[in-house]
Amino acid sequence: MKTVVVYYSRFGTTRTVAKAIAEELGAELREIQAVRECGFLGMAFRSLFGIRMPIRPMNLDFTDVDQVVLCTPIWAGRPANPVRTFLQEANLEGKRLAVIFTAGIGKSGPALAAIRTLLSGKSVEVNLLGTIVTPKKTEAQLRAEAKDFARKIGA
Repeated sequence: MKTVVVYYSRFGTTRTVAKAIAEELGAELREIQAVRECGFLGMAFRSLFGIRMPIRPMNLDFTDVDQVVLCTPIWAGRPANPVRTFLQEANLEGKRLAVIFTAGIGKSGPALAAIRTLLSGKSVEVNLLGTIVTPKKTEAQLRAEAKDFARKIGA
């Protein structure tokens, strides 16, 4: 099964998690990049109101991909806006989407619901692998948790 790990990271925490998962799975790693970043309040506002943020082209063909592992921070209870844009633009029809959130607190229900809503009407199997609560964790701790999730994917 071919797997691609796709992530967005504003400050590097989610990047650490995504890299560890890609390493564990031997998967390709691709970053979602916003065309223009904005400040914390702007990001929170956009998340709360579902305002799209333009992203740079990823030039990623999902034709031969079976599964996408999506790593995203939770902002204001929702997936990061560049991730929302990615989900709206990417052709994930017929793919399995495994979601891992990074968050300051462990509540991921509304964020997962937002992803399912964005993908409603598309034949995408969405599974939540979990949430890595990030405050006060070292890079080694984040990597260890990420690799645990990767082993669940590989099982």
